[in-house]
Amino acid sequence: MEVSPYDLLEKLKGQEHVVAIPPHLQPTLAPAQICLQEWQDYWVTCSGVEQIRVGTDVLDPVCAEVFRLRFENRLGLTAIQPLASGRPMTPPCYVEVISAKFPTPAAHMVFYRALLDDLFARAVRLPFTFGGPTARGVVEALRPPTPLFTLYFLDHFAADLATALAIVQSAPHRKLHDAPDLVPLAEVTEADADVLLSIVRSPERLAHARGFALAERLHGYAPVHVWQRCPEETVDTPENRFVRDFLCQLLTAAEGLPAQRWWSNVPPARQATVREVAALLRQALVEPPLAVVGPLLWLPLNSQVLLRRDGYRELLTLWQRFQQARRPLFAALQQAIEVRDIATLYEVWAFFRLVDEIKQAIQEEPVLHLTTTDEYGLEWGAEARFGRPGCLLYNHTYQRPKTYSLPLRPDFAWVRDGRLEVVLDAKFRLEREVLEAEDDKTPAATAKRTDLYKMHTYRDALDIRAAVAIYPGDQALFYDVTRRPREDLTLANVLTSDFSGVGALPLKPG
Repeated sequence: MEVSPYDLLEKLKGQEHVVAIPPHLQPTLAPAQICLQEWQDYWVTCSGVEQIRVGTDVLDPVCAEVFRLRFENRLGLTAIQPLASGRPMTPPCYVEVISAKFPTPAAHMVFYRALLDDLFARAVRLPFTFGGPTARGVVEALRPPTPLFTLYFLDHFAADLATALAIVQSAPHRKLHDAPDLVPLAEVTEADADVLLSIVRSPERLAHARGFALAERLHGYAPVHVWQRCPEETVDTPENRFVRDFLCQLLTAAEGLPAQRWWSNVPPARQATVREVAALLRQALVEPPLAVVGPLLWLPLNSQVLLRRDGYRELLTLWQRFQQARRPLFAALQQAIEVRDIATLYEVWAFFRLVDEIKQAIQEEPVLHLTTTDEYGLEWGAEARFGRPGCLLYNHTYQRPKTYSLPLRPDFAWVRDGRLEVVLDAKFRLEREVLEAEDDKTPAATAKRTDLYKMHTYRDALDIRAAVAIYPGDQALFYDVTRRPREDLTLANVLTSDFSGVGALPLKPG
């Protein structure tokens, strides 16, 4: 069966495990035109096509012009494009890859929206700091913020912003400056060399006069108006220009949020906060003192007013935080949201969920620290420190001599008293029924069982007490090395008790 590059999408539609997108979901899933299932094979024969690009991967034909498309560990929006001589032959077509867990687009979107809702709620309310070798300061790159970071920032700092702005508006910084002007001779208050030169150089302002020394010196003439430096107070200072510029940045970013596809997933209370902040910014920019302030020409970051004066000091701190928008955490999350990458979003959500769960289990407030690099994007070495009870690490790589073979990087690691004890890995595919059904030989079942085998790999290679997969299911399962299967697995007892073995722990949003 030969197809041209132009009807690649039509040939995919005719195969098994292809799901049509219901009309009411087509705007939401656009530009995807069909849904394909993860871990299924799709075969197309394309004459004249040398390669097919699927997302960022380039596939070679299995045999003459026959291609096998298979999506493993890849959920969400994906572009497919035929290539010849390394160049695109047609515009890409788009498909939505969905999991067998949620085999219909409607079920897929229900989980996706619940995941986003909970992710927004948890990420926004957790305070954290940025650090690490690449955090050289906030002036290193003034890049536009991602919409996701803007949402986080406005929701988290709305009250601080309103308070600081009210202080600045009630007592704006002013300075005296010279406003040169021509004043009547009787109002002259100074007569230095500059004033005398202006009189001599402007004979058109002289008139006949007599009876006073100046007229005698000028041979019967005196100036009607004299150039003077008139001291005047102004609010058009570098510090106020800085404030106005910052507010303009915030307003532009806030006004762009409703255009985001995920805006409808943001809880109504947070949408209201964004609208209130935007209204506050608009009002501040059209009223004194900021309405009469000029454009920012340079950053007065060494100004003592910005560093020490109430209101200005807080706005400078907020500006510094806003510049953290360039950090890879939010850029990568924004990208994952745009392409509906559920697996990536679930992994990040799981980190925030685990932090909350551990906090409640051990009754210890966490301190979060993110060490980011531009090179690895979302692969940030985050830490949630719970004091003496332990520390939760995210995406920390363990190399030899910790492992006696290859380097390993579990999603999450629990460290207590300086020793790695438990690793947890986010797995979107796991289902308990499949794990226990040894006679199920389907590709999906094999993939899920492989995930549990990986827990054995972690436990053996890292010489740790337990390795647990995190999955969006309903039932916990743990294979203890001494007691065999046990049903009483919870996050608290696997982290703080003597549980030793491998298992799977359900965590799902909603």
